[in-house]
Amino acid sequence: MINISKRTILIADDQPLIRDGLAAMLSMEDEYDVVATTGDGLAAIAQVRLLRPELVLMDIHMPKVDGLEATKQIKAEFPEIKVLILTTFEDEEYIWEAIRHGASGFLVKGVETKKLFSIVQDCLEGRINYPSRIQTRLVQALRSSEQTEQQSTKETTESNFNPLQDDRLNGLSSQERNIVSQLKQGRSNQAIASELFLTTGTVKNYLSAIYKKLNVASRAEAMAYLHDVKEEGR
Repeated sequence: MINISKRTILIADDQPLIRDGLAAMLSMEDEYDVVATTGDGLAAIAQVRLLRPELVLMDIHMPKVDGLEATKQIKAEFPEIKVLILTTFEDEEYIWEAIRHGASGFLVKGVETKKLFSIVQDCLEGRINYPSRIQTRLVQALRSSEQTEQQSTKETTESNFNPLQDDRLNGLSSQERNIVSQLKQGRSNQAIASELFLTTGTVKNYLSAIYKKLNVASRAEAMAYLHDVKEEGR
């Protein structure tokens, strides 16, 4: 018999009826394995560290640590783990906050079973799922970010990436230069990811490539190198 690995899911919701109902529905499908359920954000973080599920269904309003903070901590530690925010309403403030923290989308409580499976599968396969009312604003934000990046790249190229300074800098791609610009401002990986609409894992991959091109071994060495180049270019 062929052993097909199940997709592992953790459910965090302070309402037993909601989390048990979701667990029951998901368990109806052979491809899903609900590895744990919990009623508070702190326990959710602990269970994620222990079980490393592929997907977390995360309620916003929970005791000890709310869902947004729990999402932030989980994505910072495990950027590959996907998080779907559970909500009873499409509150724009929470939506944007969750997006900034790395959520892959939203699942409205009470959604029909067929839609539930569709959203969960989309998330596991890397497709985002945001309420329709927010999608237009998200596209506008992405376009605005792209314009800002282009302007930032142009300014950075003119001021800090002079061809006479160092051939290593000239070997960076446009996106790598965007990340270097953020790096020079002392921003964390999470902040860079949020600013450039990337995942934290993608930022880490870019930084590894950047370190290699700059011939440095760490963030500190990269910062020191970039500082020296800037001083020489004045």
